[in-house]
Amino acid sequence: MLPPAAGRMIAPSSLRAQISSAPPWPVVYLPLGFAVTAWGGSFVAARIVLHAASAGQAVLTPTVLATVRFGLASVVLLPPLVRAIGRREVSAGDLLRMGMLGQLMYSVYFWLQYTGLQQTSASVASILVVGLVPLATAALAQVLGRERLTRTSVASLLLGCCGVVLIALPQGLHLDTSAGFVFGCACLVSNAVAFAVYSNLSNRWMHTISPLVMTSGTMVSGALGLLVLSLIGSPAQSWAQVARLAGVQWLAVLYLALVCSGAAFYAYNGVLTRIPASRAATFVYFEPIIAVGLGVTLLHERLTIQSLLGGAIIAASVVLLHLQRHR
Repeated sequence: MLPPAAGRMIAPSSLRAQISSAPPWPVVYLPLGFAVTAWGGSFVAARIVLHAASAGQAVLTPTVLATVRFGLASVVLLPPLVRAIGRREVSAGDLLRMGMLGQLMYSVYFWLQYTGLQQTSASVASILVVGLVPLATAALAQVLGRERLTRTSVASLLLGCCGVVLIALPQGLHLDTSAGFVFGCACLVSNAVAFAVYSNLSNRWMHTISPLVMTSGTMVSGALGLLVLSLIGSPAQSWAQVARLAGVQWLAVLYLALVCSGAAFYAYNGVLTRIPASRAATFVYFEPIIAVGLGVTLLHERLTIQSLLGGAIIAASVVLLHLQRHR
């Protein structure tokens, strides 16, 4: 093995052949850009369903919204999974792995995220989730022996995290030492780790499972787990709100289910078969930029110089990281 050049993330020999094929950039960056754009728009869409725009408008709890979102996506994605099982294209071990990843990425991930949001604030959530996902993914790839991190790579990742902080701060950063706040922060950090585990394990296991079947299997598993969570507490009252959703709220739900869930996760999983997980995860830094842009355009929120500066820093950090891999 050649000695690593300074400022590069070096993939081990097991991945060298896969990465050396150098897929055309549209095959990687167009679906990755689509996935991150869809996820950035999910914050605006979810707000339409989670907060009443007028008196008497129906409002869903976060868990019920997540259950409806991934339940609808699972119905659409179920045929590829059934076909793969019928043709014996997936083994019992594959089904077990998809079931585990589905519980981690959808059931556990969204429970941690929503619990953290309830206990902290949107700005804290942005910093701890979006800011930590690329760092956690890269660190886990190093632990698993799939890549090597250099000081330049870590510096670039930290630069992107600083950009996220700049965008989040205008929302108002509320910090305290209460048990609830500390617990919420722990949930959000765990949330970022869960995404990192999902990205790295999906990257490894999709050598035998196609991206479409992986997306289908994990989402069906996650939807079932979320359904169980939604039945805890006062399920009748919470689920009754679904029938009262207005037309624009249903459009938001369909966008979350079909675009943000089914299409975006399929696109992201496809990218994971072509590039390392840490490289794909760096694009998560663009989520707050997209969320701010859509908030300004659709919700008439104010655009600040600080947000523009944060977006520029994020863009610079992602460009630096990807240029390092092509040197």
